Amino acid sequence: MKIIKGKNLGGFDLMPPAEGTCPECGVKHEPELPHNQESLFYQYKFYNEHGRWPTWKDAMEHCSEEMKKLWTNELKSRGIEI
Repeated sequence: MKIIKGKNLGGFDLMPPAEGTCPECGVKHEPELPHNQESLFYQYKFYNEHGRWPTWKDAMEHCSEEMKKLWTNELKSRGIEI
């Protein structure tokens, strides 16, 4: 088991995500879908790597333009601005 060492977490290390889940967000999803921006694992892993908290835009960064547009529209319909 490889522990994710904290750089920006003040010495706070993360256990790896559960087997069979996304290594970035710790949630089971298809690779073409965004990471779960609300996942605590994703938030702390991202903060550790970038020194700031992730946004939905960050969570969708690896997605196709079409997928980004779909998710942006859906989030917007729920009152979440990107």
